[in-house]
Amino acid sequence: MAGGISNSTSGNSYMDNAKMGKEHVKFLILLALAYAFDQMDLFTFSFVAPALTKHWGVSMEWIGVVNSVTFVGMLFGCWFGGWASDKYGRKKTFLFSVIIFSTFSILNGLSPNKEIFMVARTMTGFGVLSMVVVAMVYIVEILPAASRGKWQAISLATGLLSIPLLGQIAQILIPASPDGWRHVFYIGGSGFIILYLGTKWLKESPRWLITQGRYEEAEKVIQHFVPDVKVDMSVEIAAHKDTNAEKAQETSGLAMIKEVFGKKYLKKTTVLTNMVIFITVGYFIFFGWMPTLLNEYGFTMEDALWMSALVSFGSPIGNYIAAFFTDKGGRKVPIVVYSVAVGLLTIVFGTIKAPLIIVFVGFAVRVLMDGVFVLMWSYLAEAYPTHIRNSATGFIYSLGRIMTSAAMLLVPIIFKQFGYGVLFGVIGAMFLIVAVVTGIWGERTAGKSLEEIAVEAAEEAAPAKA
Repeated sequence: MAGGISNSTSGNSYMDNAKMGKEHVKFLILLALAYAFDQMDLFTFSFVAPALTKHWGVSMEWIGVVNSVTFVGMLFGCWFGGWASDKYGRKKTFLFSVIIFSTFSILNGLSPNKEIFMVARTMTGFGVLSMVVVAMVYIVEILPAASRGKWQAISLATGLLSIPLLGQIAQILIPASPDGWRHVFYIGGSGFIILYLGTKWLKESPRWLITQGRYEEAEKVIQHFVPDVKVDMSVEIAAHKDTNAEKAQETSGLAMIKEVFGKKYLKKTTVLTNMVIFITVGYFIFFGWMPTLLNEYGFTMEDALWMSALVSFGSPIGNYIAAFFTDKGGRKVPIVVYSVAVGLLTIVFGTIKAPLIIVFVGFAVRVLMDGVFVLMWSYLAEAYPTHIRNSATGFIYSLGRIMTSAAMLLVPIIFKQFGYGVLFGVIGAMFLIVAVVTGIWGERTAGKSLEEIAVEAAEEAAPAKA
């Protein structure tokens, strides 16, 4: 039924209509921890970069190259995470990704030279985004349809508490000694705790199991999440086993791309691609470069670090606030409102010179940018059917990373040729474009079952009957 949750007794409906229980909470705790270590690994370099400029004598151009290769690693991580999780399952791919980004975070701290450091950053980016792509889809497949956006935001917000914590630690450790920056990377390596907890707490996505024809396993997992309801999938098994087995075979990269850019999903894919590219590029230029840009703008390294650290407190707050709006307005309306606010405030940010006002406006931008980022995650992760959900999500998300990789090389050029204000004006314009495109062509998805969203897309693409 359009606009609501199906009353069918299919395996997926059990998950859509479930009440939040103990196992859901454990799942969210694990995801929040994973997001925490992911974000620490991701933003460590933004705090470390000014120190490397001082202690290794590196240039802004080299920092741009490191940022760029990190996003190249993320690009391949998106592809790998999407492909592997559709082929081998969400759980295995998630845990493997945790091993990768935790290992290479430690190797970043141990790097004896710039070349090894760059390789380690690339592989950290690979592991981080492989894990994130899986997590984005994992959470919408496990949680109830009516509140999955809210819980996605709360989980991410809890994990993002690690960013201001990292900022405070970096502010203490980095100026303390020439090797202080190395210890910041070691913190990210403690993400191995996720591997231990994940082997005990994580269950495979029942939606993925169903597409693989593994109904008995899916039934057990569903029962695990809804212990008070008798789960019986016998009718669904008899009616749909052959159909789902066929879909499970249609997950090659070429088949996925043809489907995503086919008539059924073309409008949706265009809106999502625009959104992912501009939000991702704008977000990571702003916060990935903020300490360095402030330093180059005339502030000391210590001042640039404390201002960036204070601004970073807006990250978890932004996601907690977004949790109250993400399931409203079909997901579309909050994305448009947030994007307009971010665009205007970012343009203003580029005109400010007073440190306290920079912190105040930067904090507001951080709150709103992180809010729209998590809204985008939910919107993207619920857009496509189960048999291509992770591959399609990973592919589109990777487009944002490859464009960010290129943009990172352009930042020093734009800054030196046109100045600080123009750079932030460009970022603001990106978010205003997102608001216009999403407002005109975006679809409403919040509160609907994942299967209902897929059916509506098929019906919209079907030719009208005479």
